[in-house]
Amino acid sequence: MQTESRNTEARKTLDNLTSTLHTVDMIRVSDIQEALKQQAASDMNRLDAIDAEQRELREQYLRFRDLDDEKKLKNSRLQRTASVLGDIYEDMVTKDKKFRPYAIAVSEVALWEAMLAILEHVPEMQLHELQHTLAELGKKVSRQAIESAVTTHRDKFESKPRGRDKFVSLKR
Repeated sequence: MQTESRNTEARKTLDNLTSTLHTVDMIRVSDIQEALKQQAASDMNRLDAIDAEQRELREQYLRFRDLDDEKKLKNSRLQRTASVLGDIYEDMVTKDKKFRPYAIAVSEVALWEAMLAILEHVPEMQLHELQHTLAELGKKVSRQAIESAVTTHRDKFESKPRGRDKFVSLKR
């Protein structure tokens, strides 16, 4: 019996000690609430700072996007121009290597793109003049092919008959 009473006393002492230690380490609910309030205030301040910074950068971002769009247009036009120029463009590449990435063989460019490159520099051309110009630049095509390209790409080209002649221009 004595052993049992000693074990019981020892167990009570250990239980009391454990209970005391656990209550010391416990965080109170009020401490948690205070930490959450501080976190919310901190997050709100950071969100305000982010909003202010975004307002400052928005104009620069829009300018970047505009420049990127313009760059894509110029890149596309340079590739069309390079493909139509052929040997003349190769001479430009020889003089200045930065032109090299844009060099494309005239046979690889679509007819409508070659037509677009030419018509960007004149208000309009007679169909047979356009055919002759394309042939001079190394892209031999038929009149029917040019008419088909005009019909297919109505969003880019328009054709106007005047008397017996047919004129092709960029759509405005």
